Amino acid sequence: MGKLTTKGEQRIWILSIFLFLVTLVISLFFYSPVIQHIVERTEPVYPPIENDPYLFTIREVSLDPIFKFFDVLDITVLLALALLLIPALAYHSNQKWRDNIDDHIPSLLREISDAQKTGLPLPRAIMESSKHQYGALTPELKKMAAKISWGIPFSKALRSLTETADTPLMKRTSLLILEAERSGGAIEDVFESAHNHVSEILGLKRERLSAMKPYTWIIYASFIVFAIVMIILLYSFFQTLAVQIVDAVSAGQVATAKLPSNVAGLQLLFFHLMIIEAIFAGLISGKMGEGDAKIGLRHSCILLIISYAFFKITVLLF
Repeated sequence: MGKLTTKGEQRIWILSIFLFLVTLVISLFFYSPVIQHIVERTEPVYPPIENDPYLFTIREVSLDPIFKFFDVLDITVLLALALLLIPALAYHSNQKWRDNIDDHIPSLLREISDAQKTGLPLPRAIMESSKHQYGALTPELKKMAAKISWGIPFSKALRSLTETADTPLMKRTSLLILEAERSGGAIEDVFESAHNHVSEILGLKRERLSAMKPYTWIIYASFIVFAIVMIILLYSFFQTLAVQIVDAVSAGQVATAKLPSNVAGLQLLFFHLMIIEAIFAGLISGKMGEGDAKIGLRHSCILLIISYAFFKITVLLF
């Protein structure tokens, strides 16, 4: 759990793109035979032969020669994860860090208010409050207290805190503290009201997230239904039709017949459709559930793994 800066975000994407390009180069060794097979085997062989290449599956075309396990499906999902997994983890960690800071702001305001009720001035009240634990806010608050003890003006130290703990709620709270210090008077009452206000905001945020949570599961369920339908179409219709075409050509019932692609090409097409659906479904899930599509990258990674597992199992079985 940690903050993601602009420079850190840039480094993460540069690393992800580099890993993506490396994986892309490796994937060419798996894609080349598949593409060549798709181009060359556009229709059943005539006169008929045993084990017509038109019916070859992905594994028969692109299985690696060393381990005899990895195929183009494996490298495709690795290609997608190489680009998305690191940013997904970084955005998820950053969001947890921000949520942790926001969750502890009411406790901080309460501590400051209680300290002021004992007669402590605002800077001293914040220094005393920094001795308590506020999750991810604690190290930033200790830095601010240290700056105040070194003689740095309170307003400057608070602005420095806002620059590091830069959540929207923290920024609004900092502005409130600065205005309260500038106006004077019964500041402890201002902090008491601020505590209640921030608590209400967080409560509304939790209610919104709870209300939107079912939509995230609906997207997951919709994707699983989509994946099942795609697999049923592939293996119960298209692959069965390909076998019937080969049988018809072999029996001399038709001179030639073909589908838009052979079995390996159909498998690759359907798998890529599932991969694209997984990525966009995850982004939509993040936007709907948490208000940020970037947070949805982790959902995209999860759906990628689900689609890969579905397809890999069916390829091995059929």
